[in-house]
Amino acid sequence: MRRIAMFALAGTLAGTLAGCSIDSTGPNGSVEGSYTLRTINGQTLPYTFPSGRRLIDDRLVLYRDGTFEDLSTYSDGSTTFDEGDYENYNGAVTFYSMNGDVYQGSVSRDILTQVLNGYTQVFERD
Repeated sequence: MRRIAMFALAGTLAGTLAGCSIDSTGPNGSVEGSYTLRTINGQTLPYTFPSGRRLIDDRLVLYRDGTFEDLSTYSDGSTTFDEGDYENYNGAVTFYSMNGDVYQGSVSRDILTQVLNGYTQVFERD
């Protein structure tokens, strides 16, 4: 009898967990999507870095397969491109850039916040 109760409890627990999404942050429980940078350290774009370089746009795409692409555009017309992998656990996102950087982020509904090199970047899902 005890064994039957254990199997019943295990089945109930498995059914409950199956109904929950590990990435319960966005539409369909996913962080994937296109994001546009809105602020850096609380300031809206364009953002001027201490070096004088002025960022006017940044687009970040998180793909379903766990990869990302990030395109930054500057006021002088130059761009930088970054790509890599990411891991998501319930909205806590770790980014692994191909250039070797590893940094943290979080997603809550349509807002993705990253902290990179001392800058807090807030993106909004498109």
